[in-house]
Amino acid sequence: MTEDEMDELNERRHREEVWAGICAAFESRVRPDVPLTFEDRPTAEDVENVLAGKDWRAVTSSDLLRIRLDVNSLKPEAFWYYFRAFAYHALLVEECSADDPGGWMVAALTPLEGNNSSRFRQRVEALSAWERASVRRFVRWYDGETYIANRDRVLEFWLP
Repeated sequence: MTEDEMDELNERRHREEVWAGICAAFESRVRPDVPLTFEDRPTAEDVENVLAGKDWRAVTSSDLLRIRLDVNSLKPEAFWYYFRAFAYHALLVEECSADDPGGWMVAALTPLEGNNSSRFRQRVEALSAWERASVRRFVRWYDGETYIANRDRVLEFWLP
């Protein structure tokens, strides 16, 4: 096995470990009732149409592409239920057509400057310690993969 192949194998194993942690931490989350969004944005209806009644496992790359800019409109229980769909496509789907689902999720996990977003606080407060640790591991993995906008802010929040 070449060094490049060994690196690729190690990276795949790392992704699988991060994914396994997310699955274990979020396994008790159940599909939330509608409405899934706060319904105060023009695009909330699109998010509802794409996700309402859909199991996170049935969310496709195309679905993620349609809602990627609007995940902040999701209520905390819906955000964390569908977090697994974004994480799955980011970690395990080769050549995902969702245009960097990990990046969109990390952007949604980035607190506003001054941590003055009540929705962000509600979202984070909805996490158990175990779930928060798995999100932290996802953020750490993504930071090792590529550029993160507002990197200092997101890492300071999730990786203190």
